[in-house]
Amino acid sequence: METIAKKQSFINRWMEKNDSRIKEWRHSVRLFFKSPLAVIGLIIVIGFILVAIFAPMLAPYPLNWRDFALQNAAPSDAHLLGNEIYGGDIFSMIIWGSRTSLLIGFFVVFVCVTLGTLVGVIAAYYGGWVDEALMRVTDIFLAFPYLVLCMVIVAALGSGLMNVMIAMAIVSWPSYARLIRGQVLSIKERNYIEAARSVGASDWRIMTRHILPNSFSPIIVQSTMDLGSIMITAAALSFIGMGAGPGEAEWGRMITDGQSQLLNAPWISTFPGLAILIVCLGFNLFGDGLRDILDPKMRR
Repeated sequence: METIAKKQSFINRWMEKNDSRIKEWRHSVRLFFKSPLAVIGLIIVIGFILVAIFAPMLAPYPLNWRDFALQNAAPSDAHLLGNEIYGGDIFSMIIWGSRTSLLIGFFVVFVCVTLGTLVGVIAAYYGGWVDEALMRVTDIFLAFPYLVLCMVIVAALGSGLMNVMIAMAIVSWPSYARLIRGQVLSIKERNYIEAARSVGASDWRIMTRHILPNSFSPIIVQSTMDLGSIMITAAALSFIGMGAGPGEAEWGRMITDGQSQLLNAPWISTFPGLAILIVCLGFNLFGDGLRDILDPKMRR
């Protein structure tokens, strides 16, 4: 009985201590679910992630399954979305391709957020010549058109999905650096930062414990909305032959493979294109919903 009483006492103390945070979290959840479009976006995103995770169980056919006798075959009971130019089942390839798109999106966003946050925080916190040097490097990357610079880097590294991901990560991080820099500039002069300095807190502790947690909301929204655009860019690079190879389960490459058969077998390009459209729409709607609950102006 004493153990149960101690556990209950601990739970009560924790609830009292975190009562305001719990209320804030509940309020944020209510705000999010008040938006039907945000809920639709969340459902699409969760569905896309689940399809990618459970692809081996959901796909009717294995990843490398091909039947050349069924090249360009129309949709049927055995192949719901038809077959592509190499005889592969389009429905299965779309499911397997979700893994590729998910890998590309999360890899690029992770690298961009990590590098952009590091550069932006250091530049804004120390200022002076450090800020000037880092921001001029950032401006150099921002001066070039996004897709053109990606194409140049992929052309230098060679075709392939890994090189596509590296190129997009190199090109995308400056926008995150600019975003986090603006947040840090407005936060580092606040009273609680001065209080942390006055008690002898190190620069690293101030940046990681006080500045970053209070400036990361825009990064979360930006990265969520960028996932869709990253997938579109990867599909575009595969479409022009710089990404996945012929016959690979990648949505952009599937559209390219069906381009020559667009009049005779439009389903080869149509269904992968619809998959890109739906997933990117889901991430954008979900990002809008996050912005509504994380932006103080929108909350009011």
